[in-house]
Amino acid sequence: MDEFSGKHWGLLLDTLAQMADLERQLVVQVQRPAAFVPDELLNNWYETFRAGQGLSQSGLSPQIAFILLDFDAHLSGLIDIVPHDAPDREDYIRHDEAWHTICELADWTLTRIAEQSAPEQVRFCPN
Repeated sequence: MDEFSGKHWGLLLDTLAQMADLERQLVVQVQRPAAFVPDELLNNWYETFRAGQGLSQSGLSPQIAFILLDFDAHLSGLIDIVPHDAPDREDYIRHDEAWHTICELADWTLTRIAEQSAPEQVRFCPN
């Protein structure tokens, strides 16, 4: 996929939303005990974002592109301290400080995107 399509954008938002939701991660981890949810989410991000390739031609505003690049840069700084597996995967999701930092960063990124996406003036009209 050379272009940053609408589907691509949706996958990025979905991955960020999954990263931001610890409770959902725990549910998925229990349902799929052979998986390691944090590692899967990080892989999803890197496979989908592809270091921002195609972002400049995406039609996204420069502000949103910056927010995504900023998240990716912060994530790159944390990725080395996140293991590819953990002996107690649920405990890792619940208690690991580095993982919680990544989850909070994803949540903050979604908030920043929402703030940039909100219309400046909402027009109301009577029905």
